[in-house]
Amino acid sequence: MHQLKIPAMGLEKFVGRGFGKYSMSGLAEDAPGKTVLMSCNEAIARGAIEAGVKVAASYPGSPLGYVIENLAAVAQQNGGIHAEWSSNEKLAFEVALGASLVGVRGLMVCKNVGLNWALDPLATATMYGTPGLVMAISDDPGAETTSNEQDTRYLAMFTETIVLEPATMQELKDYIVAGYDLSEEARLPVMVRVMERMGWGREPVTFGEIQHNVKARKAYFDKKTDPWASNESFPWPVNMLSGKHMRFHGEGSEDLVEITGDLPTAKETMRLIEQFPHNQWTEGKDAKVGIITSGMCYPIVMEAFKLMGISDEVAMLKLVTTYPVPKKLIKAFLSAMETVLVVEEIEPFIEHQVRSISADMDHHAKIRGKLTGDIPFTREQERNTVGSTLARLTGRKYTPIASPERQARGKKILDENKDLFAEHVRFCAGCPEWAALSALKAVCTEMSVDFVGFGDNGCHECSHWPPLELENIAGITMGSGLGYGQGMYHGGLKSKIIAITGDSCFFHAAMPALVNAVYNKANILLYIMDNRTTGMTGHQPHPGAFGITASGEPTEMLDIAEIARALRADFVEVVDPYNQEETRSALEKAIECQGVSVVVARRPCAVIALRQAGN
Repeated sequence: MHQLKIPAMGLEKFVGRGFGKYSMSGLAEDAPGKTVLMSCNEAIARGAIEAGVKVAASYPGSPLGYVIENLAAVAQQNGGIHAEWSSNEKLAFEVALGASLVGVRGLMVCKNVGLNWALDPLATATMYGTPGLVMAISDDPGAETTSNEQDTRYLAMFTETIVLEPATMQELKDYIVAGYDLSEEARLPVMVRVMERMGWGREPVTFGEIQHNVKARKAYFDKKTDPWASNESFPWPVNMLSGKHMRFHGEGSEDLVEITGDLPTAKETMRLIEQFPHNQWTEGKDAKVGIITSGMCYPIVMEAFKLMGISDEVAMLKLVTTYPVPKKLIKAFLSAMETVLVVEEIEPFIEHQVRSISADMDHHAKIRGKLTGDIPFTREQERNTVGSTLARLTGRKYTPIASPERQARGKKILDENKDLFAEHVRFCAGCPEWAALSALKAVCTEMSVDFVGFGDNGCHECSHWPPLELENIAGITMGSGLGYGQGMYHGGLKSKIIAITGDSCFFHAAMPALVNAVYNKANILLYIMDNRTTGMTGHQPHPGAFGITASGEPTEMLDIAEIARALRADFVEVVDPYNQEETRSALEKAIECQGVSVVVARRPCAVIALRQAGN
């Protein structure tokens, strides 16, 4: 069977013009006080460098897909850092955690839904102590680039992970550094929460000092006394692991506390939060109305203040530690105000904590926010929403920036020019996935196949829309299509089940689903779009792409078809989607196969092909 390979010369051209596209030169410069224009990804990477991070791991996800790219460039130039694209987020977390367990600092980067994959090890890690572990996580109000509007702070609460929320790029870089100090003091992971619009922004950032002494630490693990160690003289009491060690509330098994005796107590941990220097109370002159906010909502509130001219009339409590919150500071703020408005994204997470704190107070301000309908529940907050609410609370006037007339004009332009604006995402010109999926559509039509199609996350999601309409359930989670399809088949559905996935997603999540399909005798077709890259999030390499690591080192390039054969699929073929006769023939055989069939449509992404050609 014809199998495509990327020529060495083409690979060199792509690496030179592709992977370094969003990496900043001079990122590791030892120049405290120097100010440069930085993106969100560069600010995170610079913070990691200043903190002396030794190991960084991630699975690509917007908008933080280029943190590893920046750190990998530093690893190439200066060494001393291991930066990797992990197969999925669970592995990325475990790699970063493993680094922290030997006394060096680890960084894990992912988007909101990626944290779900890491939840299993994260939920346990906080019990035993995780010094020197920071997670940069992006949340997405409005679900602009992800499948749902998930607020990762609730996962932080569940796992007892500390959360810091920056409002600017400077704070983002600085809080990455501060997060490591806090993690090592509290022996807990620290999540630095980034919002979607910050993820795509750029701002001036001033460099701090690089902690060379931290980076120079020697890795060490004490197999006899470390809380993670398990041996004959120090066995884990497995029956006690179900009892959560309450790090913020002073509860839990006494035996577990004894075993992890060097961990800070609940009082010590909360003292670190109360004394965290970046939580700020800005006093307004004779203020009776106060605002509690955090992260990207802070500049939005400040903009509304400026437009209304009420900066001296409203008090501001800017929280950086949003879990756990500084209870004493919030109590004092509630006591000093008559009304407090909580402005945050996405869920009323801070508001719930504020209301819980107020329950123990005899007198406190009236609390308003999402739960009272004063702040919208969904999507990003914006100055008009905050300004209008402040106008009601203060009796001052607020004039919206975008008037109803301006909004009406914008809607009219869109209505009159529908053909100029795509109503949904489309394949790039020349995309091999378009060719591969067009062949599937033609074969199903010609054979009059009654099928139900499933799609994972990836460029192939475009086939959900007309004219292909192949993915009846599309883009829910990584690797889910093959699982859903098996459930429908075993549930008695007579239609042919077709699951579509990408090459990066195959390594991320679809391999276990393929094992399950073979083991449990499903009748299903797995159609894999092998474009030799993680195309949707920026062309990052993966175990089956390029044969190089994140930092450009040569490595094994795994073959998806060989893996499918090793997993004992009943039918496996590799096709070139540009060869329509070959592709349709393979798909016909796969559809007729009674069992697990796998067709790998292999051709590099068209964008890669253009770069290889020097365009």
